[in-house]
Amino acid sequence: MLDLYFIRHAESVMNGSPHLLGGRSEGTPLSEVGKQQSQLLGKRFLLQGIKFHKIYSSPSIRAAETARLVGKQMGYLSKEIIFSDDLIELSQGDWEGRSKTEIYTAETLALINSDNWNFTPPNGESPKVVEERMLKFVTKEILPLDKDGKTISCGIFTHGVAIKCLLRGIMEFTPKITYRVWIDNAGIIKLQYRNGKWYVMNINDIGHLLGAPTDNT
Repeated sequence: MLDLYFIRHAESVMNGSPHLLGGRSEGTPLSEVGKQQSQLLGKRFLLQGIKFHKIYSSPSIRAAETARLVGKQMGYLSKEIIFSDDLIELSQGDWEGRSKTEIYTAETLALINSDNWNFTPPNGESPKVVEERMLKFVTKEILPLDKDGKTISCGIFTHGVAIKCLLRGIMEFTPKITYRVWIDNAGIIKLQYRNGKWYVMNINDIGHLLGAPTDNT
């Protein structure tokens, strides 16, 4: 049996500019609030006695920093983190860093909504492509760990849209509601794989952040 903790990275500097399209923005670091969120998440796992047999992360700075800070609280070394490009966020291509009001014109929104799952920004990725690489990661790296009747736990640090795309793939729900799955920074999505079937144990668990400071700027 597999217990998989998919974790959206903690708050990044880019999250402080919600009017801009972020996408991959691979060089964006955590904000000070994000660093605190990561520490709180690590302490939560430690207090709950949760141990990861393996830790995976997107190589994007904000995800890697989250993984390192959480791992440090839990007693893991940075060198134990396994990085995978398959866990990176959806690419917005030429749109990254640009104003949403500039990009999301009525005409563009109509085009996106006509087939959101296959829509691809200029030089970017469609959600369908992200789903495929997330499923490839799970099939190649995670499912082979399910053997010998043991329960294996993994911490997987990635991104909001990437997690939503994975959920759509394993649960086979309509693509139209993918973007209605809400995942906060440092939110936990726990999935379980047993007897060849997927189970969603929780979505957007942020109990560790209750009462934590926030950056309202």
